[in-house]
Amino acid sequence: MRRKNRKWVATGVALYLFVMWSAYRWGVAQRPTDGNIFEHIEREAKRKNAEDRAKALAKEAAAQPKPTGESRLAAAGPAFVAARYDATHVVFMVSVETESRFASSPQFGGTPIRVPTSAKPSAPLAGLQELWEPDSHALHFFPEIVQNTHPGEQWMLSVSSDTTIPVVIDRAVIAPTGCSLALGFLATVRPDQQAAFAASSQEYFVVRRMPVESADTPAQSHIADISQWKAPPVLRKQIEQQLNQRMQQEVAKIDARLVANAASPGASAGESSIGPARPRLKEWIHADHALIRGEGALDYDIRALRLTPDGNPRLFVRARWKLVDSPVFLMTAWFKTTSFREESAKAEASNTESLKLAAFQPEPARTQAVLLSSDSSWSTALREAEPTGDLGDRLDFQSILNEFDADHDGWAELLIHSDEGSSTAITLYLYTDLGLVPMKTPLRRDSQPPASCVDP
Repeated sequence: MRRKNRKWVATGVALYLFVMWSAYRWGVAQRPTDGNIFEHIEREAKRKNAEDRAKALAKEAAAQPKPTGESRLAAAGPAFVAARYDATHVVFMVSVETESRFASSPQFGGTPIRVPTSAKPSAPLAGLQELWEPDSHALHFFPEIVQNTHPGEQWMLSVSSDTTIPVVIDRAVIAPTGCSLALGFLATVRPDQQAAFAASSQEYFVVRRMPVESADTPAQSHIADISQWKAPPVLRKQIEQQLNQRMQQEVAKIDARLVANAASPGASAGESSIGPARPRLKEWIHADHALIRGEGALDYDIRALRLTPDGNPRLFVRARWKLVDSPVFLMTAWFKTTSFREESAKAEASNTESLKLAAFQPEPARTQAVLLSSDSSWSTALREAEPTGDLGDRLDFQSILNEFDADHDGWAELLIHSDEGSSTAITLYLYTDLGLVPMKTPLRRDSQPPASCVDP
């Protein structure tokens, strides 16, 4: 080689080595950090398979037909919330919040007689332990349902999902429900049914004048609490992710309504001269932006129940988000769980010969949770500057008190207690995978003590 060409050869070799070294570094940078390329492809295929499965379950839940039991339950007539009064009696109200307890009205005139208090008070959420028997001269002022119901009549009491017993009307009663009065009845459990009544640990029931017609083909009852059910860590992660996603969606909707209503004439009607008790709109918008950024501390609990003909667990989740240790968002949610065997996607991930020759190993059964419905109405109440008491201080702002299946179609009716800030309500709902359907007027009572009630 001629001396004058050596520098060009050296330059070409150096350039070649530089290109090869750069290509090597680029190739190293492209390698997955979580294993070799085949493991990476397999994991990506599994992830996609899980996402497709979740979408399919959500689509299946959305297409779930509505239970047909609503018409049968409605045909049986009004259903009323009943509470255990003592070992042999229940009490239920048929006309609630009819009068102020301080009002002067012929409807509550005369000399009512105090009904003896149970030695062992029960069902505190109903608040029906203080009962008065009205004067007989005042009965003709009462609502028609009270006038047309007489002592000795037999009504049907749903005790649990598979137990309904007759009770006999004892007398009409008046009950204070916070700042108001309600009318109803004290009923006696028949002697031949007292053992079944005593065997139940529940304190809240549903009573009807007529029995509910059974489904044409009664379903085998799966309805029950699953007391020993525990959520594995993987399932909890799925639930938390979906809760946060739904919370962010609901926060955006609530803020949009707050902003839209801010300029309305009634927006500041309830504010005092020193301002509202709750933070104003700007403070809530600021807090909600922090929630959307993921700065809220999530706290939740899970209760598993069987409520549907398929027998698969449904999860009732009460969730609370806090900022600076103060509750700023409350939501309940229902999840459906399903177990499935995830198919290995090694052969589907690539058509390379090496993957085709890889050994196929079936995956173990997995459980997946899909969010079906949610309720964030408490969060709206927190933002509307209305008195909410200690709402959100604990995860008891909604509770399931009892489960029934009066028409034996396999779909549960749920008796649910809800804290509404200044009042509480016990409501009967029909469970569906599309959301809870309220069946009848709830039993409401004021949360504040009678001493705080205003005398009209």
